[in-house]
Amino acid sequence: MINKIIEFSVGNRMFVFMATILLLIFGYRSFQTLSIDAVPDITNTQVQINTSVKGLVPEEIERMVTFPIEYSMNGIPGVETIRSISRFGISQVTVIFKEDTPILTARQLVSEKLQNIELPSGITPEMGPISTGLGEIFHYSISAKNPKSDPEERLKELMELRSLQDWFIKPRLLTVKGVTEVNTIGGYEKQFFIQPDIELLAKYGLHFDDIEVAIESTNLNVGGGYIQQSGEQLLVRGVGLLKTFKEIEDVVVKRLSDYQVIKIKDIAKVKFDKQIRTGAATVNGEESIIGTAFMLLGENSRTVSTDIFDKITQIKKDLPDWVQLDVLYNRSNMVNATLGTVEHNLFMGAFLVILFLLMLVGNLRAAIITSIIIPISLLITFILMKWQNVSGNLMSLGALDFGIIVDGAVIVIENCVHKLQKEGTRLGRELTRDEVKKYVTDAATEIRSAAGFGELIVIIVFVPLFALTGVEGKMFGPMAQTFIMALCSALVLSFTLVPALAATFLSGKTRDSKPYLMRMAENAFSPALKKALDFKKIVLGIGIVSIFSGVILFSRMGSEFIPQLDEGDFALQFIRPANINTENSVKLQMLSERLIKEFPQVENVFARTGAAEVATDPMGVNISDSYVMLKDRDKWPEDSKITNKDELIEAVKAKIELHVPGQVLMVSQPVELRFNELLEGTRADVSAKIFGEDLDKLIAYSKQVAEIVGEIPDSGEAESESKGKSPMIQYTPKMNELAQLGVTARPVLDAISTAVGGKEIGHVYEGVRKFPIVTRLSEDQRKDVFTISQLPVGISEGFTVPISQIADIDFVETFTAVARENSQRRIAVLINPKTRDIETFVNKAKSLVEEKIKFPEGYYIEWGGSFKNLQSAKERLSVLVPLAMLIIIGMLYAAFKNFAQVILIFACAPMALIGGVLSLNIAGMPFSISAGVGFIALSGISILNGVVLVTYFNRLIEDGKTPDEVVQEGAMTRLRPVLMTALTDIFGFLPMMFSSGLGAEVQKPLATVVVGGIFSATLLTLIVIPSLYRLFIKYMQPNLKEV
Repeated sequence: MINKIIEFSVGNRMFVFMATILLLIFGYRSFQTLSIDAVPDITNTQVQINTSVKGLVPEEIERMVTFPIEYSMNGIPGVETIRSISRFGISQVTVIFKEDTPILTARQLVSEKLQNIELPSGITPEMGPISTGLGEIFHYSISAKNPKSDPEERLKELMELRSLQDWFIKPRLLTVKGVTEVNTIGGYEKQFFIQPDIELLAKYGLHFDDIEVAIESTNLNVGGGYIQQSGEQLLVRGVGLLKTFKEIEDVVVKRLSDYQVIKIKDIAKVKFDKQIRTGAATVNGEESIIGTAFMLLGENSRTVSTDIFDKITQIKKDLPDWVQLDVLYNRSNMVNATLGTVEHNLFMGAFLVILFLLMLVGNLRAAIITSIIIPISLLITFILMKWQNVSGNLMSLGALDFGIIVDGAVIVIENCVHKLQKEGTRLGRELTRDEVKKYVTDAATEIRSAAGFGELIVIIVFVPLFALTGVEGKMFGPMAQTFIMALCSALVLSFTLVPALAATFLSGKTRDSKPYLMRMAENAFSPALKKALDFKKIVLGIGIVSIFSGVILFSRMGSEFIPQLDEGDFALQFIRPANINTENSVKLQMLSERLIKEFPQVENVFARTGAAEVATDPMGVNISDSYVMLKDRDKWPEDSKITNKDELIEAVKAKIELHVPGQVLMVSQPVELRFNELLEGTRADVSAKIFGEDLDKLIAYSKQVAEIVGEIPDSGEAESESKGKSPMIQYTPKMNELAQLGVTARPVLDAISTAVGGKEIGHVYEGVRKFPIVTRLSEDQRKDVFTISQLPVGISEGFTVPISQIADIDFVETFTAVARENSQRRIAVLINPKTRDIETFVNKAKSLVEEKIKFPEGYYIEWGGSFKNLQSAKERLSVLVPLAMLIIIGMLYAAFKNFAQVILIFACAPMALIGGVLSLNIAGMPFSISAGVGFIALSGISILNGVVLVTYFNRLIEDGKTPDEVVQEGAMTRLRPVLMTALTDIFGFLPMMFSSGLGAEVQKPLATVVVGGIFSATLLTLIVIPSLYRLFIKYMQPNLKEV
């Protein structure tokens, strides 16, 4: 089959060239439309159900809203996990499905279940946007250029800004292709407040329901159809909609028995006021409004964020002069920086590979032919990535090493050059073009098994990565896919385009001149090989010792899931006491931001305190997520003591802890913070989740665990996510007194709900925009405990009694939040370790916690986060990698039909281990799944070298050479292809190994392992394989009679 392909390619060169040109065009087009992001989207298939619940405390929300939704979701097919959080004002249930469930199917199933849930009246659950952990791609702020200092004027200003966001900016951004939601936090919704005076209500025998009835009876328009008059049709309309404060004030509430008319202005003030809000936004130490654009699942984040930026630029021109619209976070900046790292590594790697090919091949035309394969195979890879919906990112493109990719082409072209020179020397003349074609075909056919078989082995070692599931599968699956695509593309080109180009461009008088570097290598290798052949048993010992050393060193290494990606900017979580109110939390946040902004390295700092309108991330008002955007490094002051991001973070933490006490700081990064929240339901790299029923016990246990973990060296930050309870005023109706008055508890409960919480009783329309009319006590009255104990409760027409007479008023405490997972309550301990060796850290923490805390029956602890992902990946790889190795052994046996030769070739893989492990130790890196991928690639490459050597030894045996001649001549002849593949592989990964760009830390372990491993594998392979082949010749060649 391959022979026919080679013959066809050499015989129909023009067809091959035209097909290649077409592939180049399609490849470039595919690259332009390829989905691009910084990292793979590792979010699982999940549907969020958000329910706004006014007035209820978290335990009631859990009982009346969260649990019924959770219970109904349990029966949906394909559901893996259900998480929930109940906070003041909101219930959020997250339903996580199996990986292969399409998101639209999942949403449809959830939607059907939501139709049949019985919840309290007025409560409607809604599904969150179709987005992911990478969904928040753009943040912007709307603020006043010169903020007003007067509190009342400032309130109106913030209301006007919020109205601009809700009715002007947001609708226009939603028209951008790929935007699924625009979320708003901060400012105040414009609301017309009717604030009754309790004493006046009591004086006139009125209660809150009277105001509601009056507004509802007045605030409406009616249609009267139409009438016909003198051939015309006249429409009829009755207009009663309220438009201004004065019109609301003049609404009649009641006429008394003495005919006195009581209007709203007689018993209440009508004004703008602050709504009860569950969240706020701040930018650079000032209150503001922040908009967050969410990208639709599967869209290209760079394209969408660029389109949003363009739309924002257009919107700016249409805003009033006093309004300022600023971009705070643009994902395309991070994506471009990360891709810049990938591009630098790829192009620098390609340049070094080409340079060394020119230096080692010794034939300029052959080197150019091999180099051409690099861009062509990359463009074909883009076509395949587009076809398979693999996005271009740090992981999928990060493992591409052009050295490995062109290995097959190097082996083929090297053999072609060798063959042409050999035949030219034998004939003693220049070869004709037909002879060149014939010998190129023969050379490519001759080496096909070594090239094809070796590359096939490299492909097979990557297959286990496809079996990874969950986070690790989404992270490393695309890497394996892209690598195999590139390798297959290059392999096909090696047997089509390479022979066609060689037959066309290699000269008939091709001379395989040895470059200076090659001559140096041969001069150094020849005596070393002779010595090794003289002391074969010592070489065997060296090989065994190196293998065992590698295994022992590897077993002592620490582990992490993947190195933390440096996003360039950083995030700070501020956790404050549970009983803090919104205003004070915002003030502390503003103080903290002003301190952060004093650092000259900081461009912007903005924060979301509490939950936004679409609460994709339902925080309490005691928590603020702050995003610190940094200036480019070239704009950092040169005379500063702060030289890198880590030093800046430490300085920021120290300054805030000194000047703004009473809050806990936890450091993260914008995308990382969101991923942690979505994947684990916690906001840290590692989490210890404690499950049980009694929340008081769970809080106590979580604090104990946090204390124990905090004592471990390099534990970084360890905090319980619970910050205690909140105080609460509780009204309990006196049922006996109410029975004597002949009423139920409903009037009491309605009075509390309306007076303190506020009730929407109508709307004021301004064009298509509508703003609520709300009945609620003024802020001063709501703060006064005595006043709210005198709330008038309507008993009958014109008769009210103070609420204190018919209800008990108590001060109690309530939980700030109730979290659940898989139908059980839980509290998490959030841990951001400073150490990179996560596995050792967590194992130490687990043993300490087990030793010091004995959980009662029904209570237990689970460790999650990156540790859980690492364990899952290691478990799968520990089964699948050996399985792949067994398949390779089977393939080798099928090819060589000799078990001794198979063992000899396979020994190359563990000999590569020592170099990889040593290089990781020298670089101070723990084992990670990124490094694991490097070891996987390494085993394939090292086996490829063994295949090349042993295949050639066998051919020389067939030619009748003696065993000593076989190993001497074979090793010297194959020195160049082995060195060429090794050096091109090393130099392909070298830029990645020393890169310092954004995202480089994820690629470094992989590159470090491959570079170090290939170095040791090549050194040991060239010495150990020939020595052992000669030492065990009677097993390698049982039919050979030794001379």
